[in-house]
Amino acid sequence: MNDATLTDYCNTFLGFGGWKTPIWFIGIEEAGGKNLADVENRLRAWGEHGRKSLEDAPRFYPASGNTIWHGANAKIQRTWRQLIRILLLAQGKADTESTILDYQRNQLGRRNGDTCLMELFPLPSPNIGIWNYNQWSTLAWLQSRNSYINEIRARRENELRRQINRHNPKAVIFYGCDRSLLPSWSSIAGGDFKQAIPDEMILLWRANVNTVFFVTRHPAAESDQYFQRIGRFLRANYGNRFQNN
Repeated sequence: MNDATLTDYCNTFLGFGGWKTPIWFIGIEEAGGKNLADVENRLRAWGEHGRKSLEDAPRFYPASGNTIWHGANAKIQRTWRQLIRILLLAQGKADTESTILDYQRNQLGRRNGDTCLMELFPLPSPNIGIWNYNQWSTLAWLQSRNSYINEIRARRENELRRQINRHNPKAVIFYGCDRSLLPSWSSIAGGDFKQAIPDEMILLWRANVNTVFFVTRHPAAESDQYFQRIGRFLRANYGNRFQNN
């Protein structure tokens, strides 16, 4: 890979959507990156689109060669399924498989839509136990996952916090609440979290003047019922923040 382009991508790219979207989802990192061609196609598409901080997901994924999640033959992506479920229920809508797929295919992470999809770490990887970039790059800070995290974590936290403070989304939902992640979510949100639902570690919460922040468990670790409960709780207690523009 071109190390200069890869460095620029890590320093610039944050995710999918538009800055004025009211609801932001922030995760650990994207799935993918199973082989070199996947990553090179992503970098190529990103360069052709102008090296932006935010891309339009329904446009970007097919342009980078990924047609699994968009288009006529799209399949539901398992992490996105639960994020969309939260949003639909918070908006008072049904969370059927067909409504979830339709939202994923046409609205999730769209530049003029109502959701942003962002990641703490920019490079896609099959899972946190796999690291391929030491085989694909000569950059010293990509020779291990730990060196990668140490190189970019604080910078990414600062940039995400800066963009939140600049654009004031109505709600930010972080997903993944293990101990290694909570310090990053607290750094981005500007303070510590409390339990949103008393006596249950099901949802964490904090707020500033403009934005309310939540932390959920990761979609890969929980059932549909867990995320249905989150969506209905948000509808009942913060429904005004999730209304369509």
